[in-house]
Amino acid sequence: MTLSHRPEAARGQEGPEAVPAAPPEVTPGVAAFLTAPHAAVLTTLRQDGSPHLAPVRFTWDPAAGLVRVLTVRTARKARNLLAGPGAATALCQVDGFRWVTLEGPAEVSDHPARVEEGVRRYAERYWSAPPNPPGRVVVELRVERVMSLNC
Repeated sequence: MTLSHRPEAARGQEGPEAVPAAPPEVTPGVAAFLTAPHAAVLTTLRQDGSPHLAPVRFTWDPAAGLVRVLTVRTARKARNLLAGPGAATALCQVDGFRWVTLEGPAEVSDHPARVEEGVRRYAERYWSAPPNPPGRVVVELRVERVMSLNC
C-alpha cells in the first residue's frame, strides 16, 4: 500500500498570506489507474455524522490536486456538502485487487466555469458527454491524502 499525505502546514490558507497547497504526489501506477474509465464510490457525511456512499463517475486533475464529480444540487452527496462545506470526503476507485482512495475536504459549486471544466474532463475521460440535468453542480474534492494498493 502506498500513502501520500500533505501535512497540515502545506494546506492553502485564507487571506493575503495564502500559500497555495501543493497537489499530492502520486506514483505513475496510481496516475494511470485514475485515468482509466472506472466508476468510484464517493463518501460524504450526513448531518448526523453517518456516511453516505454513492457510486459516481469522476475526474482527477493532478495539476490542481482535485477530484471533480458532476451531480445535481438536490442529490444527497451535494446536500451533505452544502450543509458542511469543506467536510472530510473520500473517493475510492476499485478494480479487482487494485484500489486508490483519495481523501480531503470538498465543496459544491454551480459556478459556470467550474461546472464546465468538470464537463470537459468528464467527456475526455469517459468518451461521451455527461448528462445535463437541471441544477447541475460540480463537487470538487481537494485531495490531501492518497492511499493505494497494487497500482
